[in-house]
Amino acid sequence: MSVIVRAAKTSDIKKIKAIINEYVSERRLLSKEIVTLFESVQEFIVAEVDGEVVGCGALHVLWEDLAEVRSVAVIESMQGKGIGHTILEMF
Repeated sequence: MSVIVRAAKTSDIKKIKAIINEYVSERRLLSKEIVTLFESVQEFIVAEVDGEVVGCGALHVLWEDLAEVRSVAVIESMQGKGIGHTILEMF
């Protein structure tokens, strides 16, 4: 399995929203409006396996030396494979 981590594109937003929504119903992540995701697409990176987006995460810069990791999530079938860790390492 080869994982590619790259900057998110606007074409990834619907998949990012779907991944986040898996955790919203469990109250593990806060819901994000689609417009908010489009506005912050430059903060997101995505993980792909075989061309499919399977994970996401965002880094929101607050100050020159302070940032917050946001919305790190991996689809259920890909959990336990180090994808979330790989996303965090990219920040």
